[in-house]
Amino acid sequence: MKKFVLFVMLMMGVVSVSAQRWSLTPEMGMMAVKRGGDVYINEQKPTWNTRWKVGVGVEFAVRPDRFSLKSGLYYTQRGYSRHSILFGSVYPTTDDQSKPTFNESYYKTNRHFLQVPLMANLSFRLAENVRLNLAAGPYVAYSVGDKNIGKYNEYTPGYSGGYGSYGFNYYGGNGGYLYGDGWIGQGFSYESRTHDNPFDWGLSFQAGLEIGSCVMSVGYDASLGKEYDYDSVDLKYHTFSLSVGYKFKLGK
Repeated sequence: MKKFVLFVMLMMGVVSVSAQRWSLTPEMGMMAVKRGGDVYINEQKPTWNTRWKVGVGVEFAVRPDRFSLKSGLYYTQRGYSRHSILFGSVYPTTDDQSKPTFNESYYKTNRHFLQVPLMANLSFRLAENVRLNLAAGPYVAYSVGDKNIGKYNEYTPGYSGGYGSYGFNYYGGNGGYLYGDGWIGQGFSYESRTHDNPFDWGLSFQAGLEIGSCVMSVGYDASLGKEYDYDSVDLKYHTFSLSVGYKFKLGK
Protein backbone atom coordinates (compact mmCIF):
# COMPACT_ATOMS: atom_id res chain seq x y z
CA MET A 1 0.00 0.00 0.00
CA LYS A 2 2.81 2.40 0.88
CA LYS A 3 4.48 1.67 -2.48
CA PHE A 4 1.26 2.45 -4.30
CA VAL A 5 0.84 5.76 -2.42
CA LEU A 6 4.47 6.69 -3.20
CA PHE A 7 3.91 5.83 -6.89
CA VAL A 8 0.79 8.01 -7.08
CA MET A 9 2.62 10.92 -5.40
CA LEU A 10 5.54 10.52 -7.80
CA MET A 11 3.25 10.55 -10.84
CA MET A 12 1.43 13.62 -9.52
CA GLY A 13 4.78 15.37 -9.16
CA VAL A 14 5.77 14.48 -12.74
CA VAL A 15 2.44 15.74 -14.09
CA SER A 16 2.76 18.96 -12.07
CA VAL A 17 6.28 19.63 -13.36
CA SER A 18 5.18 18.87 -16.95
CA ALA A 19 2.15 21.17 -16.65
CA GLN A 20 4.40 24.04 -15.61
CA ARG A 21 6.10 23.84 -19.01
CA TRP A 22 2.84 24.60 -20.86
CA SER A 23 1.26 28.01 -21.42
CA LEU A 24 -1.73 29.45 -23.29
CA THR A 25 -1.76 32.92 -24.88
CA PRO A 26 -5.03 34.37 -26.24
CA GLU A 27 -4.11 36.90 -28.96
CA MET A 28 -5.73 39.37 -31.32
CA GLY A 29 -4.38 41.87 -33.81
CA MET A 30 -4.27 43.28 -37.33
CA MET A 31 -2.63 42.02 -40.51
CA ALA A 32 -1.37 43.71 -43.68
CA VAL A 33 -1.80 41.38 -46.68
CA LYS A 34 -0.45 41.74 -50.21
CA ARG A 35 -0.79 39.43 -53.19
CA GLY A 36 2.48 37.92 -54.43
CA GLY A 37 3.45 36.59 -57.83
CA ASP A 38 3.72 38.19 -61.26
CA VAL A 39 1.58 41.08 -62.50
CA TYR A 40 0.56 41.40 -66.15
CA ILE A 41 1.42 44.62 -67.94
CA ASN A 42 -2.26 45.60 -68.24
CA GLU A 43 -3.00 45.04 -64.54
CA GLN A 44 -2.66 47.32 -61.56
CA LYS A 45 0.01 46.36 -59.05
CA PRO A 46 -1.31 44.60 -55.90
CA THR A 47 -1.80 46.85 -52.89
CA TRP A 48 -1.68 46.17 -49.16
CA ASN A 49 -4.99 45.62 -47.40
CA THR A 50 -5.82 45.18 -43.70
CA ARG A 51 -7.26 42.02 -42.16
CA TRP A 52 -7.96 40.58 -38.70
CA LYS A 53 -6.14 37.89 -36.74
CA VAL A 54 -7.42 36.25 -33.55
CA GLY A 55 -6.65 32.98 -31.79
CA VAL A 56 -4.96 31.12 -28.95
CA GLY A 57 -1.27 30.26 -28.87
CA VAL A 58 0.13 27.15 -27.15
CA GLU A 59 3.73 26.92 -25.97
CA PHE A 60 5.78 24.08 -24.47
CA ALA A 61 9.06 25.02 -22.77
CA VAL A 62 11.66 22.42 -23.78
CA ARG A 63 14.30 24.35 -21.84
CA PRO A 64 12.53 26.93 -19.66
CA ASP A 65 13.46 30.55 -20.47
CA ARG A 66 15.63 29.42 -23.39
CA PHE A 67 13.97 27.17 -25.98
CA SER A 68 10.34 26.25 -26.59
CA LEU A 69 7.92 24.99 -29.24
CA LYS A 70 4.99 27.20 -30.26
CA SER A 71 1.73 26.29 -31.92
CA GLY A 72 -1.93 27.30 -31.63
CA LEU A 73 -5.12 27.86 -33.59
CA TYR A 74 -5.74 31.20 -35.33
CA TYR A 75 -8.41 32.74 -37.52
CA THR A 76 -6.77 34.69 -40.35
CA GLN A 77 -7.88 36.32 -43.59
CA ARG A 78 -6.29 36.64 -46.99
CA GLY A 79 -7.49 38.09 -50.28
CA TYR A 80 -6.87 40.54 -53.11
CA SER A 81 -8.50 42.37 -56.00
CA ARG A 82 -7.37 42.53 -59.64
CA HIS A 83 -8.30 45.15 -62.24
CA SER A 84 -7.20 45.07 -65.89
CA ILE A 85 -7.99 46.93 -69.13
CA LEU A 86 -7.39 45.55 -72.67
CA PHE A 87 -8.14 46.74 -76.19
CA GLY A 88 -10.69 44.73 -78.15
CA SER A 89 -12.94 41.92 -76.94
CA VAL A 90 -12.09 38.93 -74.73
CA TYR A 91 -15.50 37.50 -73.77
CA PRO A 92 -17.97 38.48 -76.53
CA THR A 93 -21.00 40.33 -75.17
CA THR A 94 -22.20 42.03 -78.38
CA ASP A 95 -23.25 40.63 -81.76
CA ASP A 96 -20.89 42.86 -83.71
CA GLN A 97 -17.37 42.09 -82.47
CA SER A 98 -15.88 44.93 -84.53
CA LYS A 99 -17.47 47.52 -82.24
CA PRO A 100 -15.83 47.07 -78.79
CA THR A 101 -12.94 49.47 -78.41
CA PHE A 102 -11.70 48.18 -75.05
CA ASN A 103 -12.74 45.87 -72.21
CA GLU A 104 -12.37 45.97 -68.46
CA SER A 105 -12.27 43.06 -66.01
CA TYR A 106 -12.38 43.03 -62.23
CA TYR A 107 -11.83 40.16 -59.80
CA LYS A 108 -11.93 40.10 -55.99
CA THR A 109 -11.49 37.23 -53.53
CA ASN A 110 -11.71 37.03 -49.76
CA ARG A 111 -10.60 33.87 -47.92
CA HIS A 112 -11.13 32.90 -44.26
CA PHE A 113 -8.62 30.46 -42.76
CA LEU A 114 -8.07 28.45 -39.60
CA GLN A 115 -4.28 28.37 -39.29
CA VAL A 116 -1.99 26.15 -37.17
CA PRO A 117 1.73 27.05 -36.96
CA LEU A 118 4.56 24.96 -35.51
CA MET A 119 7.54 27.13 -34.63
CA ALA A 120 10.80 26.75 -32.76
CA ASN A 121 11.24 29.66 -30.34
CA LEU A 122 14.40 31.11 -28.80
CA SER A 123 14.01 33.32 -25.71
CA PHE A 124 16.46 35.97 -24.46
CA ARG A 125 16.35 37.86 -21.15
CA LEU A 126 16.55 41.64 -21.66
CA ALA A 127 15.69 42.81 -18.17
CA GLU A 128 13.75 41.76 -15.11
CA ASN A 129 10.47 40.21 -16.35
CA VAL A 130 11.28 41.30 -19.93
CA ARG A 131 12.15 38.75 -22.62
CA LEU A 132 12.73 38.80 -26.38
CA ASN A 133 11.31 35.85 -28.34
CA LEU A 134 12.34 34.87 -31.88
CA ALA A 135 10.42 32.06 -33.60
CA ALA A 136 10.24 30.42 -37.03
CA GLY A 137 8.63 27.39 -38.61
CA PRO A 138 5.97 26.09 -41.03
CA TYR A 139 2.21 26.45 -40.84
CA VAL A 140 -0.82 24.71 -42.32
CA ALA A 141 -4.24 26.29 -42.86
CA TYR A 142 -7.73 25.35 -44.02
CA SER A 143 -10.19 27.75 -45.62
CA VAL A 144 -13.60 27.69 -43.93
CA GLY A 145 -15.15 30.15 -46.38
CA ASP A 146 -14.26 31.88 -49.66
CA LYS A 147 -16.06 34.57 -51.61
CA ASN A 148 -15.06 35.37 -55.20
CA ILE A 149 -16.55 38.16 -57.33
CA GLY A 150 -15.82 38.73 -61.02
CA LYS A 151 -17.07 41.42 -63.43
CA TYR A 152 -16.45 42.02 -67.13
CA ASN A 153 -17.45 44.95 -69.40
CA GLU A 154 -16.95 45.81 -73.07
CA TYR A 155 -17.15 49.49 -74.09
CA THR A 156 -18.09 50.96 -77.43
CA PRO A 157 -18.25 54.60 -78.57
CA GLY A 158 -21.60 56.24 -77.93
CA TYR A 159 -23.32 58.95 -75.96
CA SER A 160 -23.78 57.87 -72.34
CA GLY A 161 -25.82 60.92 -71.37
CA GLY A 162 -23.63 61.70 -68.38
CA TYR A 163 -20.13 62.16 -67.09
CA GLY A 164 -18.12 59.63 -65.09
CA SER A 165 -14.51 59.36 -63.95
CA TYR A 166 -12.11 56.77 -65.35
CA GLY A 167 -13.15 53.95 -63.03
CA PHE A 168 -15.28 50.86 -62.85
CA ASN A 169 -18.99 51.74 -62.93
CA TYR A 170 -21.09 48.58 -62.87
CA TYR A 171 -24.89 48.57 -63.09
CA GLY A 172 -25.63 44.81 -63.04
CA GLY A 173 -27.26 42.44 -65.51
CA ASN A 174 -26.56 42.89 -69.21
CA GLY A 175 -27.88 46.43 -69.39
CA GLY A 176 -26.10 49.74 -69.88
CA TYR A 177 -22.91 50.99 -68.22
CA LEU A 178 -21.35 54.43 -68.05
CA TYR A 179 -17.61 54.88 -68.53
CA GLY A 180 -17.05 58.57 -68.80
CA ASP A 181 -18.70 60.78 -71.39
CA GLY A 182 -19.21 59.08 -74.77
CA TRP A 183 -18.90 55.38 -73.82
CA ILE A 184 -21.52 52.65 -73.41
CA GLY A 185 -20.78 49.14 -72.26
CA GLN A 186 -22.23 45.68 -71.82
CA GLY A 187 -21.00 42.85 -69.65
CA PHE A 188 -21.68 40.24 -67.03
CA SER A 189 -20.75 39.32 -63.47
CA TYR A 190 -20.47 36.17 -61.39
CA GLU A 191 -20.04 35.18 -57.75
CA SER A 192 -18.80 31.95 -56.19
CA ARG A 193 -18.18 30.74 -52.65
CA THR A 194 -15.42 28.12 -52.93
CA HIS A 195 -11.89 27.52 -54.24
CA ASP A 196 -10.65 24.32 -55.85
CA ASN A 197 -8.16 23.80 -53.01
CA PRO A 198 -9.10 24.92 -49.47
CA PHE A 199 -5.71 23.95 -48.00
CA ASP A 200 -2.78 26.33 -47.61
CA TRP A 201 0.71 26.04 -46.18
CA GLY A 202 3.76 28.23 -45.83
CA LEU A 203 6.40 29.65 -43.51
CA SER A 204 5.95 31.80 -40.39
CA PHE A 205 8.43 34.11 -38.68
CA GLN A 206 7.79 35.95 -35.43
CA ALA A 207 9.49 38.36 -33.04
CA GLY A 208 7.91 39.40 -29.76
CA LEU A 209 8.38 41.08 -26.41
CA GLU A 210 7.16 39.40 -23.24
CA ILE A 211 6.73 41.83 -20.35
CA GLY A 212 5.52 39.90 -17.35
CA SER A 213 2.50 38.06 -18.69
CA CYS A 214 1.77 40.58 -21.46
CA VAL A 215 2.90 39.68 -24.98
CA MET A 216 3.29 41.82 -28.11
CA SER A 217 4.38 40.16 -31.35
CA VAL A 218 5.12 41.08 -34.96
CA GLY A 219 5.09 38.35 -37.58
CA TYR A 220 5.45 37.52 -41.25
CA ASP A 221 3.77 34.67 -43.14
CA ALA A 222 4.71 33.53 -46.64
CA SER A 223 1.79 31.67 -48.23
CA LEU A 224 2.99 28.98 -50.67
CA GLY A 225 0.05 26.59 -51.14
CA LYS A 226 -1.75 25.84 -54.41
CA GLU A 227 -5.11 27.58 -54.84
CA TYR A 228 -6.29 25.50 -57.81
CA ASP A 229 -5.62 22.04 -59.20
CA TYR A 230 -3.49 23.44 -62.04
CA ASP A 231 -1.69 25.94 -59.81
CA SER A 232 2.02 25.86 -58.91
CA VAL A 233 3.79 26.17 -55.57
CA ASP A 234 4.96 29.78 -55.32
CA LEU A 235 4.53 32.86 -53.15
CA LYS A 236 0.80 33.66 -53.07
CA TYR A 237 0.61 36.22 -50.24
CA HIS A 238 2.84 38.38 -48.05
CA THR A 239 1.29 38.80 -44.59
CA PHE A 240 2.63 41.05 -41.81
CA SER A 241 0.88 40.97 -38.45
CA LEU A 242 0.89 42.88 -35.17
CA SER A 243 -0.85 41.25 -32.21
CA VAL A 244 -1.13 41.53 -28.44
CA GLY A 245 -1.99 38.86 -25.90
CA TYR A 246 -1.83 37.66 -22.31
CA LYS A 247 0.15 34.58 -21.33
CA PHE A 248 -1.33 32.09 -18.88
CA LYS A 249 1.24 29.68 -17.45
CA LEU A 250 -0.34 26.36 -16.56
CA GLY A 251 0.45 24.44 -13.38
CA LYS A 252 0.90 27.61 -11.28
